[in-house]
Amino acid sequence: MIKVKYSLLFAGVLLMSSCKKYLDVKPKGKLIPSSVADYDHLLDNSGTVELNFLDGNKGSVLATLGDNLEITEGQGKVGFILTSHPNIERYYGYTFRQPYKNPNIDDQFWSSGSQGMYPQISYFNNVIEGIKNLGQQSPEDEALGKVSTAQAIVARAWCYLNGNMIYGPVYKPGGDNSTKTIPYVVDIDINKPIPGLSTSEEVATRVLRELHAALPNLPVRSTWPSRASKSTGYAMLAYYHLFTQKYDSVAHYANLAWQIAGTPAAVLYDYNKLRLADPSRPLTSLILSSQDGNINLVNSREILFYRATDKDAGQGASLSYPSAEMIGLYDHANDLRYSFFYINSPGYKTTLGGGYDDGMRISNYRFRKTKMTDGISWPEVLLMRAEGYARMNKLDLAIADLNTLRQYRFKPGTPALTVGTQDQVIQWVLEERRRELPLGGFKRFMDLKRFTLEKGKPWAKTQITHKVGAQTYTGTIDSKDFIIPISNVVLKFNPNWGIPLETRSY
Repeated sequence: MIKVKYSLLFAGVLLMSSCKKYLDVKPKGKLIPSSVADYDHLLDNSGTVELNFLDGNKGSVLATLGDNLEITEGQGKVGFILTSHPNIERYYGYTFRQPYKNPNIDDQFWSSGSQGMYPQISYFNNVIEGIKNLGQQSPEDEALGKVSTAQAIVARAWCYLNGNMIYGPVYKPGGDNSTKTIPYVVDIDINKPIPGLSTSEEVATRVLRELHAALPNLPVRSTWPSRASKSTGYAMLAYYHLFTQKYDSVAHYANLAWQIAGTPAAVLYDYNKLRLADPSRPLTSLILSSQDGNINLVNSREILFYRATDKDAGQGASLSYPSAEMIGLYDHANDLRYSFFYINSPGYKTTLGGGYDDGMRISNYRFRKTKMTDGISWPEVLLMRAEGYARMNKLDLAIADLNTLRQYRFKPGTPALTVGTQDQVIQWVLEERRRELPLGGFKRFMDLKRFTLEKGKPWAKTQITHKVGAQTYTGTIDSKDFIIPISNVVLKFNPNWGIPLETRSY
């Protein structure tokens, strides 16, 4: 029974064949690690970077729960409901109709085939434990093993840090974080019992400890953005402390990461130097950098730690648009991100369901033209430092960071920002963060959860309201509305967790 439970909970555990037995020989096309180099290669598996908290079509209910997107009546009633969209959970999330996901099938966030959080964690655990169990190695292999182990620990911590907030409540610094959220699995032995659920506090504490443990062995530069570097480790610590509200630590670690970057030009594209390959086709023409041409590739200079993000959010044909609030955040005349990515184009149109025509609508095409990440980008590092400074009331430093980014995003001659009140500067930083990060994915979802604790502040919301036609739907952020429940597929094999099965119809 333990083996059955483990395969359901952590699908895709490496080193196992289809019959779930270890093999004595290497099957054709399969890798059974036997050296440090073998384990190191596991970190290059594309399955660890391409479907993180995304559905099978690389969208996410986490994006539609937030306030960056809106869905029209035609998109909802026909595009999702009438045509039985395979990812209807996106619309259920938008209308706060629970359960969002079908509780009786695999949750793709958790595990589905070789994808999801726990199959990825199984790769990282195999690297960490496998290298540890190899015994004495040559000095070269020992050095490689330390780097690979550190990179695997950071990748695993990234999964757990985000999973803790996605499957659990808002983290409350200094408050009650005793809610049990997810199991913190670090073992690869399938004969050991599955661990119980950790509390939100236990997950957070362990993530912090492991990030610090990994940091000394991270390389200054990584071989590919899917692997953690020293800057990634520092940036992860800064990101972690956004949720603990230790803003001096946010500024400290973001600063350490940014210092490694060298100069802003090394990690930021100057949008004034970007051009459409074919200006007559603004919807499909790629934007090319005049310097390296990599802005639409994984090794974009702006990506520090690559994890795939939502590829459809805000594109009308893909059943959502940027929200009016999101569009209103941009300086339409001077912000080049708006000029390049927010394009007026034909909206959703169908003859089904009585017929719907959204007319011309603003859609977001940034994902088609640049490579984005739900991991960590260099602009986010700079904005985390700015947020840390602003919250510490070091307003001149925060404004300096904002103006550094704006030089690379706004038309020449756009006035620089000058210091305002502390709340004004924090608000400007957070608005810039929202403009800079992916429209979809889970970044905004995570920010909404941390901001909800700051009641009364202009950037904080306690509820999100969506409209579909004349109907209004409201979700409360610090509630089950913003928690993804564990699937019945997992729960029914783990009754010791004490979580009742979801019995509502889907």
